[in-house]
Amino acid sequence: MKKQFILLLIISTVLISCGKIIDYSNEFSTATFINASPGSPAINVIIDSINQTGSAIVYRGVSLPLNVNPGSRKILLKSNSLIVPANFVSLPAENFVTKTSSTFINYDTLATPTGALRVLRLTDDFTTPAAGTIKVRYIPVAIYAPASDITFLRTTVTPADSVTITNQTYVGASPSATLLATLSKFTQIPAGNYTIKQKIAGTQTVIATATLTTTFGGVNKGIFTVYSTGGAVNLPLVISAVRQYP
Repeated sequence: MKKQFILLLIISTVLISCGKIIDYSNEFSTATFINASPGSPAINVIIDSINQTGSAIVYRGVSLPLNVNPGSRKILLKSNSLIVPANFVSLPAENFVTKTSSTFINYDTLATPTGALRVLRLTDDFTTPAAGTIKVRYIPVAIYAPASDITFLRTTVTPADSVTITNQTYVGASPSATLLATLSKFTQIPAGNYTIKQKIAGTQTVIATATLTTTFGGVNKGIFTVYSTGGAVNLPLVISAVRQYP
């Protein structure tokens, strides 16, 4: 089984590098990890005592999708320091089911009372968007950001049009299952490239911007997780976008 697991992980890496769509395995669950913790060093993902990340995930970085054996798994997110490999997050009993996918986002800073980061788990639905659309979701993990409206301004049409996700507030230290289910859902919007603007809720005051490039294989398409982080430990508030499919 161990050799088979390593082989499937290598195949997944090759498919990603070639820009091909990855199908769910009948034997594994899939997990992606995003490092959204300002001030933290690069982290490694340890599942059942085995390091799954060939390269540690830097701040605002993302792992490749990882194949995970079904059942209850222990997950550690650790510093890649060879001197003091501190445990930043310990998830002793995360359950995984075959043919499903999850996204884990570690957030907050190391200044918590326990000296550990927080992590949230999203349930992924990578159902292909309808023709002429893309899917996005927004995750507010910037601890000091005000309540915000997130505007997606489509720049590939004239005149430009937009879609706004309103009144987004920090997820908090212990997001409820209901909130996580809400955050996990994607919103379908017209295909195209976008400028993302984070504005103080109910105003036109822009506090962060980013570009969302959706072109893949010459076509505007895809499924994206967008999140805000920073605003602490001298790092500015920033918006990041992760293409998760294809």
